[in-house]
Amino acid sequence: MEKKSFKLFLILNILILVFSSTGSVLANSQDFQDTYTQKAQQLLNKMTPEEKVGQLFLITFQGDTISEDGELSSLLQDYQVGGVVLSRSDDNFTGPDGTVESSAALITQLQMETWQNSMSTVDSEEGKQIKRNYAPLFIGISQDGDSYPFDQILSGLSTLPNQMAIGATFSTELAKSSGELLGQELHALGFNLFLGPSLDVLDSSYSESDISLGTRTFGGDPYWVGELGKAFISGLHTGSDSQMVVIAKHFPGRGSSDRLPEEEVATVRKSLEQLKLIELAPFFSTAAINAADTTTTADGFLVSHIRYQGFQGNIRETTKPVSFDSSALSSIMNLEQFSTWRGAGGILVSDSLGGNAIRSFFDPDDEDFDGKQIALSAFLAGNDILFLDDFQSTDDASEMETIRDALDFFAQKYREDNAFAERVDESVLRILTLKYKIYGNFSLSSVVSDEAQLDLI
Repeated sequence: MEKKSFKLFLILNILILVFSSTGSVLANSQDFQDTYTQKAQQLLNKMTPEEKVGQLFLITFQGDTISEDGELSSLLQDYQVGGVVLSRSDDNFTGPDGTVESSAALITQLQMETWQNSMSTVDSEEGKQIKRNYAPLFIGISQDGDSYPFDQILSGLSTLPNQMAIGATFSTELAKSSGELLGQELHALGFNLFLGPSLDVLDSSYSESDISLGTRTFGGDPYWVGELGKAFISGLHTGSDSQMVVIAKHFPGRGSSDRLPEEEVATVRKSLEQLKLIELAPFFSTAAINAADTTTTADGFLVSHIRYQGFQGNIRETTKPVSFDSSALSSIMNLEQFSTWRGAGGILVSDSLGGNAIRSFFDPDDEDFDGKQIALSAFLAGNDILFLDDFQSTDDASEMETIRDALDFFAQKYREDNAFAERVDESVLRILTLKYKIYGNFSLSSVVSDEAQLDLI
């Protein structure tokens, strides 16, 4: 009897320790989140409308250097642009020799220029000279593995297996170690935003989705896609010393799409209830707030331009691309599995707003592509960050001109429309909180990578 009592006593104490430890982890995590949010709110309160709306935009540019009198330099000086994405197609990387060194130099130059611009002053709405505010850039990349054609940096980094090869092993350890090595090397270069991994569940009965996703998916089992996705995300976080924002794609899932989404807006013929069983399941997994391992949670989702037929059960009805459909996107984000994640700061990033699929959907005759209205529609649909790639309006001379027009348009609307201003503030608070989460404070020394880190590659 005494032995049974002792065992019961021991079990109870173990349970108390486990739950108190879990509660402590959750409490500490919440305390840190509150601190980041407070810092973000204080900065937000000081920012001009131009600085605020600038944070919403993730842009691309041509070339591997920044000229002092170039359009990009001018844009970074006039607006607090939220971030840039570097890619091979935009000639942002040299090579094959010296790719690592030149990439690190470009990233440092981008962060330096943003910081130096914050040292200058600008006229306030009252006509007074006020100091600009500083927030570091997101520097993003998509590196899907297996070198060409889906890696952006082809020389200097470790060649990692593609997601399909990892998925074939069913090894979460391999997934984590792959993500860890990638996170370490990208962090050494100065990257702090990763567009991936893909959490699409491949349905081989849809030949077009098979062609489109190819090896860039962990496979066709939603459970294993979720488990391997969590492990890979954990690796990215730990390998980068928690200084990598991970944006999983292609939300809400395009594994059973009916056509190549690079050329046309694809359609998935499934209801929301069906999506919850297959496509959304891996995103549920990576949206879970895990008290025991906070590194497995995705920081954001890349919202794909996918239409859904029969979304609310009526097979005759088709949504707009979900990235532009506030009703459909809200229905998904209001699911219990996502509402907690969203409340904890999860962000939504639109897929490229200048691609052929969007152009052909909104402007079938290719006569009047209006960038600022496209950006506004995507933002009002629920996206926090707008990814502008190949983003040039029909009548504009350059992509930078279209981006500047969109920024001006958003800043003017911010001043005139209180509801819009509140929506902007909500998204910018999420973005700044995330940036504080990876850096702690906004100083040049905490943002620019030490050259010694290149030795890790």
